[in-house]
Amino acid sequence: MRNPTILILDQSDELADQVSDVIDDLRPRPRIVACQRIETVCDVLSEDGPFDVMVAGPSLGDQAGLARLRLIHDELPAMAMVLAFDHRPDAHLRDLVRVGALDLLQLPVHDKEVLECLQRAVETARRLEPPVPVVVPSSAVAAAPSAVPARALGKVLTVASATGGCGKTFLATNLAYFLARHSGGRVCVIDLDLQFGEVSTALRLKPRFTIYDALQREDNDEADLARHFPEYLVAHSTGVHVLAAPKDPSEADRINPPDVTRIIEAARQHFDHVVVDTPSALTEIVLAAFEGSERLFVMATLDLPSVRNLGVFLTTLEKLKVPTDDVRLILNKAESDVGIEIAQVEKLFPQGFEAVLPYAKEVSRSINLGMPVLAASPNAEVSRAMVPSLAALLPEGHLARVVPPAPVTSPGFLARLFHRPQSRTSSPTRKAEQP
Repeated sequence: MRNPTILILDQSDELADQVSDVIDDLRPRPRIVACQRIETVCDVLSEDGPFDVMVAGPSLGDQAGLARLRLIHDELPAMAMVLAFDHRPDAHLRDLVRVGALDLLQLPVHDKEVLECLQRAVETARRLEPPVPVVVPSSAVAAAPSAVPARALGKVLTVASATGGCGKTFLATNLAYFLARHSGGRVCVIDLDLQFGEVSTALRLKPRFTIYDALQREDNDEADLARHFPEYLVAHSTGVHVLAAPKDPSEADRINPPDVTRIIEAARQHFDHVVVDTPSALTEIVLAAFEGSERLFVMATLDLPSVRNLGVFLTTLEKLKVPTDDVRLILNKAESDVGIEIAQVEKLFPQGFEAVLPYAKEVSRSINLGMPVLAASPNAEVSRAMVPSLAALLPEGHLARVVPPAPVTSPGFLARLFHRPQSRTSSPTRKAEQP
């Protein structure tokens, strides 16, 4: 009989340390694996498993965390689940049942109680251990048209701000376009500004369905949602796919954090990069998106309210124990004559800004055209300032191939819109317009 394996999932290492201290009394002695980042748990499960028991710590005690655990339990029902929380989760009993919780430990807890709980969990996992799986021929798998193809889960990149008007949708759409053009992968944008989402407007799309429609399926378990997820998207001419925000703001109230987690997980099964555009707030909906993100772009503009709120935003993330290692700051609409120096703002944030983007008329023009500015005006100052921060996201070997993209829009249409001769708009020596 192989030694049991226990996975400890929590942002802190205190729970893992306590479990490690008590397992010497278990026979056979279990192997302990600790995972402190929820976004990497899929890799840990596949690379270090199989696991007999998962112990989920306090950082998974909110609605979004329970939704994650439910997804894990649905995929690995034979793995016993133990919840170790410092307070009772604000959730219905059925939510705890759906994550497969075998036991609930109230932290702080005595070592003896932890030991007894782990013994029960290991024994239960042994009884639930499935038989040796039957190897299904690859031809049979290929013949199943409804199955989601096996692939590495996509990376989630979220754009946020503490103040409205900072350009989140502008950055999200340009980030998605850049990755679609240069990474060689498929890219999806999820508009999580559920009341007043603008991604579809910024790209001049007319979506037939929205995130609300995707969540209203009668048979709406995780596997079904993943299979049918592409049906609810609208494609842009640049190759980017969009899951639009609800058309009616009242529908936003019917979407909760677990729904957001399920939508993002479904998107990751089909796309290499999932860009999430969020509203200017730190709601549970937004925090659910943060939890699964590999990188978080936080935006501000060069004015006192926005700079102040940026500081409050970052402090709040720390209090909520949201990992800040992968947070990148973007200063947008920077001008030289607004009474605030960029250098002054940079002193307030030691981590620095990933990019400082100038105010540019090309941005408004690109939105009116329904195109990212990187596509409509690749040589504009704002486009050139954006590229270095986005290029860092590309897979190894792709960075050297980043070149200024050619405009996707029709030159004839541009000429008619701005009443300019074609030769002037296409001249490579023409200086980019400044506000």
